[in-house]
Amino acid sequence: MNILYVGSPQLFKEGASSIHVAKMCEAFAMLNHNVELILPIDKSQLDSFFGYYNIHKKFKINPTVGFSSGSLRHFIHGVLSLFKLFSVKKYDYIVTRNLLFAYLASFFYSKIIIDIHHPPINYISKLAIKRFLLSKNIFKISCNSEGTKDSLVKTFFPSSKLEVLHNGVNVETFKPQKNLSQFKKCLQIPEDYKVVSYVGNTYKGRGIEKIVELSKTNKDIFFLVVGGEDDDNREYEKDVLNNQANILFTGHVNNIEIPNFLAISDVLLIPYTSDFTIKGGSKAFEYSSPIKLFEYLSAGKPIIASNLPSISRILSNGQNSLLVEPDSTEDLNDKLKKLLGDHELSKEISENSLKLSKEFTWVGRARRMLLAKD
Repeated sequence: MNILYVGSPQLFKEGASSIHVAKMCEAFAMLNHNVELILPIDKSQLDSFFGYYNIHKKFKINPTVGFSSGSLRHFIHGVLSLFKLFSVKKYDYIVTRNLLFAYLASFFYSKIIIDIHHPPINYISKLAIKRFLLSKNIFKISCNSEGTKDSLVKTFFPSSKLEVLHNGVNVETFKPQKNLSQFKKCLQIPEDYKVVSYVGNTYKGRGIEKIVELSKTNKDIFFLVVGGEDDDNREYEKDVLNNQANILFTGHVNNIEIPNFLAISDVLLIPYTSDFTIKGGSKAFEYSSPIKLFEYLSAGKPIIASNLPSISRILSNGQNSLLVEPDSTEDLNDKLKKLLGDHELSKEISENSLKLSKEFTWVGRARRMLLAKD
């Protein structure tokens, strides 16, 4: 099949949307479909795109002018992509996360699949989604979580077009690339220290302040905070004690580097608070589907995560994770000590998490996206 993907993510920066677009296009291509990604990117950055997101060069990128970041990128790229489609001779499906593009395209094109990752946040997006539910040109509306789907049903009405498709991981390629012993030395992590890591954004609600507190009371554990914008990280670094050497904020790292950090870790954290948000400040505890969760699972390491609906729908306490009260540093600390002190429990959770990761792959998600619903 011929698949057009219209994407307008923020490129080469923090944020999961660009990872999601890259991985989904790769997944469609791995299913032997012809994939063309219409993307606001400079031609000089095309090769960098594949390397940066650790994906095979199996699909074509059709670059457009526009913004690779900033609030206008969705609007500009949505309009320009519509004109790009006028020159397209043949396609089987159009896939997009750009609501403006999907809205405009739905008047002229059919077989459109819209990938929605949070409920509508304003009147215009509500107007667009209502049209998607009613238009015959919309083939499917995939939701990243049960919470997202439930919100759309509550706001609008039930529809057979709605389907929950969680994010995923490529378990074959998401592997460490470096000598792990040397990698730990480069990070100045003492050999005899346990390593506890968090990977992802560090803005409000991600629980980073709890990690800082844990680092103060567990001086024999090395804490890694991998990712985050510099401005966000600096706010937390202010709270780190002087001469404290057991916590490191790495700042932004390329996606291809993430498996190295996971591989040197003994425990992986998702310490979100009950008011955690997505970028822009929208509350997300019901509908988030963090890519890091599925990457953590594929690393085969024990996970401690906040017991929030969007997470507990995937993880099971005591089986493939330990779930904690989202606003309790004490509970997080107790579970961390329990896990580090119980080798058999840690091993069991690690094995179960690796097994669970195989149920959430990008290829599986791409395959289900193209299937007609019963």
